[in-house]
Amino acid sequence: MADSAPRRRSRASAGLPPITAEQIIDAAVELTGERGLDGWSIRQIATKLDVWPGVVAHHVGDREAVVMGITDRVISRIPVPGEEQPWREWFRAMLVDGRAVLREFPGVARRLCVVGPNVPSALPTIDTGIRVLMKAGFGDQAPTVYRYLFNSAFTLVAVEDDRGSFPTARADMGRAMAAYAEDESRPGLAAVGTSARGRGTDPEALAAEETDFFRFTVERSLDGAEAMLAGR
Repeated sequence: MADSAPRRRSRASAGLPPITAEQIIDAAVELTGERGLDGWSIRQIATKLDVWPGVVAHHVGDREAVVMGITDRVISRIPVPGEEQPWREWFRAMLVDGRAVLREFPGVARRLCVVGPNVPSALPTIDTGIRVLMKAGFGDQAPTVYRYLFNSAFTLVAVEDDRGSFPTARADMGRAMAAYAEDESRPGLAAVGTSARGRGTDPEALAAEETDFFRFTVERSLDGAEAMLAGR
């Protein structure tokens, strides 16, 4: 449907059921998956539902309220591991699964890092995650470690989202760095160039590298937290 003004007839006069807040968030989540969290307007949500923009405001509120609803819905899709798992396994699963969900809705990861997970569906995750850390021995540092692990991982997801605005940049940089692979006078650049040459510019290879780098970051963050635990 085009982003034009919705029709003037009421839903009741057209024999249609009234719009609900849940349907509005459904439409907003779908638009976020297509365009990113910053890529839609209230009018576009209204057009998608064939209602006036005022209907969105009446049932949900302003744009910030809709964003909160989207964030809540997206976080609710991230599976929460059982509390019985060891702390490293719990966070590894949570962060890897979280990335998979957040990458479907560009902009939500950045929202979480900048504003925080201040929505109802995040509360069980926060409570369980911090209890897992407390059980592991982090004590009163558990909230700080929790924040560190999530921010380290999801800031990287936010960067991945932003790269979508520069679709050829990664491949272009890879080609530029690969030119240094034979530069014996600069072994550091040569090492980077060799790595870039091996990776190539295939989109699937670049995506796989991003996944590997994300997992690397998660593991090193967990290592850092474990070193902190060992020093307590």
